Amino acid sequence: MIRNVIFCTLIAPVFATDAVASGLTVNVPVVGRVTGGGGVLFATAVDVTNNGNASVPVDFYFDGKDATNGQTVSIAGTIGNFGVVPRGAGAMSPLSNQHFDDFIDSLVQSGMLASSFETDGIQGSLLLVFNGYTKRGQGSATARFYNAFGGGNVGVSLKGHEIAASEPQKLVVTVRDTTASAATGAIYPNLFINHTGLAPDGTPATGDIGVQISAVAATTGQPVGTPITLSIASGQTATVGRVFQALGVTPSSTTTTLLVYATVTSGNAAIEGLVSQVDSITKDGSAFEMGRADF
Repeated sequence: MIRNVIFCTLIAPVFATDAVASGLTVNVPVVGRVTGGGGVLFATAVDVTNNGNASVPVDFYFDGKDATNGQTVSIAGTIGNFGVVPRGAGAMSPLSNQHFDDFIDSLVQSGMLASSFETDGIQGSLLLVFNGYTKRGQGSATARFYNAFGGGNVGVSLKGHEIAASEPQKLVVTVRDTTASAATGAIYPNLFINHTGLAPDGTPATGDIGVQISAVAATTGQPVGTPITLSIASGQTATVGRVFQALGVTPSSTTTTLLVYATVTSGNAAIEGLVSQVDSITKDGSAFEMGRADF
């Protein structure tokens, strides 16, 4: 998927192969339907809201990868009053919301995504363009990742990231792993890194990027573990499960907290990152964005 954006504050023209979308742009770096630790199925509920007083077509770009065979898929469409529809075939009324209990299933039911991706599992990202809007907050999106546990649903929510000029190529976040020290409530971190498909200046970034994941100990400020490098295609989201173990750091009573960096080492795309601190028993998570570290 070509996500070609030229920025002027929050105005983001996005050029697909057949049409142009221009307006407030919001990125949801992780959207999927996958089986996680313990065989637990995770799905993603998405809410898209028109907070403004005008009718607005909301174009979307979903890029994902089949969790079983690695096949990639790119979908362009529009969100209107009747859900997901073909590109340019709808618009959202003023002060309205569209809710999708399972966004991946909604794509399947609309005929935009083959059902095999839903069966195999899929993870990717969702870029939304509120056509004609130029101000922060006129449109918004949230995602809730949830799984069935104990007869009910447990999950975690994420607010979509408003794209602006000078998006970062280096991120940082604090992560904790207390599986070796906590008697109850032990948690471990999973990391998600998204290739936005856009360079920091908003020009296209369609090629793969290399992203190095590294860490320093929060107690000493010294590098620990062995850095790893991810190769991520445009629009795709890579996962680093159990970050401590992936970096070769052994959690202990004295080693529970790391500062983890994600740095673009090749390619020209900006990145977004998300960390989920997962409860080792319920598999519920607390998610938050990585902060920019290009200071």
